[in-house]
Amino acid sequence: MIIKTINNFIKEHPSLTIFLSFVCMIFVGTLILSLPACQHASIKLIDLFFIATSLLTVTGLTPVSFHDFTNIGQFVMLIMMQIGGLGLMTMSLFIMSLFIDFGLYTQILASEILSIQSFKDTKRILIFIIKLTLICELVGAIAIFFVLENDYSLSQAIFLSIFHSVSSFCNVGISLFKNDTLAYNTNSLMLITTTILILLGSLGFVTWHEFSQIIKNWNNKDSYHKISWHTHLVLKTFFITAAVTSILFWLLERQNTLHELTPLQTFLNVIFVGISAKSCGYLSIAINLAQPATILLLAMTTFIGSAPSSTGGGIKTSAFAIFLSIMRATINGRSHVEINGRRIARDQVYKAMAIIGLACSWILMITFCLLISEQNHEFLNILFETISAFSNNGISLGLTKALTFSGKIFIIITMIIGRIGALALIIGMRKPSDAADFSYPEERVILG
Repeated sequence: MIIKTINNFIKEHPSLTIFLSFVCMIFVGTLILSLPACQHASIKLIDLFFIATSLLTVTGLTPVSFHDFTNIGQFVMLIMMQIGGLGLMTMSLFIMSLFIDFGLYTQILASEILSIQSFKDTKRILIFIIKLTLICELVGAIAIFFVLENDYSLSQAIFLSIFHSVSSFCNVGISLFKNDTLAYNTNSLMLITTTILILLGSLGFVTWHEFSQIIKNWNNKDSYHKISWHTHLVLKTFFITAAVTSILFWLLERQNTLHELTPLQTFLNVIFVGISAKSCGYLSIAINLAQPATILLLAMTTFIGSAPSSTGGGIKTSAFAIFLSIMRATINGRSHVEINGRRIARDQVYKAMAIIGLACSWILMITFCLLISEQNHEFLNILFETISAFSNNGISLGLTKALTFSGKIFIIITMIIGRIGALALIIGMRKPSDAADFSYPEERVILG
């Protein structure tokens, strides 16, 4: 009877099931990290809960040093990063697909959450996601090992290589290196490898799955070898925003934090920041030395975030592209929204605006609360911390370790809300009876 009730609940409320699973995983992670074997010294429970949330939401913010944990504790953190990177929604739906016979609505909903156009291929694509993740992280770890082998013992170099590779691909942005990533901001191999790993994780699994299908069927004359309209939009928006960030970052910091680097090192660092600032949070410069305009640039880039169905956060590039198209349509006096000659379905426009509206409202509300609880800190530091937490980015101006108890609670909730995503929340609030016709004459865009 109990099993039947649970199965019915999962079928009728898949989004709520995933949310509850996510919260339960955070509690489990907190309990494991609280074990004496995981800590060098006693760490407050609220800090452990904060770190567990940060790892599973792939945010990277931390109120204490990760070096306060033992090797066992750091290994647990590695596992939590991996779970967070794959996405608890993805893992939950994978498990559900193995044991539960999806009904039509649940299959369609699962496809929408995972950004899969055809719900018939859910299990196969989930397996592809896991394979892609493990292969990219393994190759990345091997490349990073050649950078670290002379600086650490063999066992340390192997673990740190794996840890940094997972952190980069999953867009967590935390490091166990001495002096964090600044120690290797002049190492070309480290910068290139980390940038590629971040890029692979932040472009989205759907994009890479489409590329894999094109390569697989390349010799088949009957197959279609061009990328889809959606993937073209994702790539175009992602790289344009990354390029703009890189160029502006170079203009602002070329005489500041970049002035001692060689031209090649400057180029690699600029590209690195342009990609990393969108979702990962690694910085190859000392952010406390950056100009205020650079900090604002990083905040805006972080808010836009990475591509949909990726390990990164933010409102996602697709929602940002729709937002720009709405402004263009309004200026031109059109009643419909078009991107590259394709009309966007009206419900997609509403969802994109809801995502941006909810994101801005939440950031303003939490910033207001933090201005009350953290009165000794500057407004810019608080606003940046909130944006970083919501976008699951991890860049901080130093506020994280100084947060009060209530401030940590606010940031924890913000990280969870940001990771689940506004679209998933909207879908989760809908009842099965509210499911409308999923076929539209207009073009549909992946938002989550």
